[in-house]
Amino acid sequence: MNNLVIFAVIVAVVGFVVGELTRKGGRVNEKDEWLPYSKKTWLLTRAEREFLSVLERAVDGKYYIFPQLALDKIVMLEGKGSLRGGYRNKIDQKSVDFVLFDKQNISPVLVIELDDYTHQRPERQVRDGFVDRVLNQCGIPILHITSIPKEMDLKTQIDSKITP
Repeated sequence: MNNLVIFAVIVAVVGFVVGELTRKGGRVNEKDEWLPYSKKTWLLTRAEREFLSVLERAVDGKYYIFPQLALDKIVMLEGKGSLRGGYRNKIDQKSVDFVLFDKQNISPVLVIELDDYTHQRPERQVRDGFVDRVLNQCGIPILHITSIPKEMDLKTQIDSKITP
């Protein structure tokens, strides 16, 4: 008799769970679902924050500065065809350190990459070479910085890269 009661309870519980899942379309209630995300403490590394401070003074409000911008936000994939997906994959998941944008039409005028010691690794050099080629083809100049310059030196470097 006890086994029959236990069996009945199990059938009832399973029936209830199946009914709930069916009613919800087989999906977990998103209000109750725990999500494995948390807020990042920093968007930029200490060196990037220090550079941003110098960069802001160097451009003196002339350009908008966007840090850590995905490459596909400043270049478009042209054409159609079967190779399109492969070329999309080549720029996916790639970002650049800083982009200066013209304030009138919000178009990118210069990419700035901080090249720390990680850029010495062979795989990183391949990645950097590819990004440089993409930007060059799109007519977007790139400035590679290996150490944080003084404000006036940075202004001079930026001015030499951006041609009106």
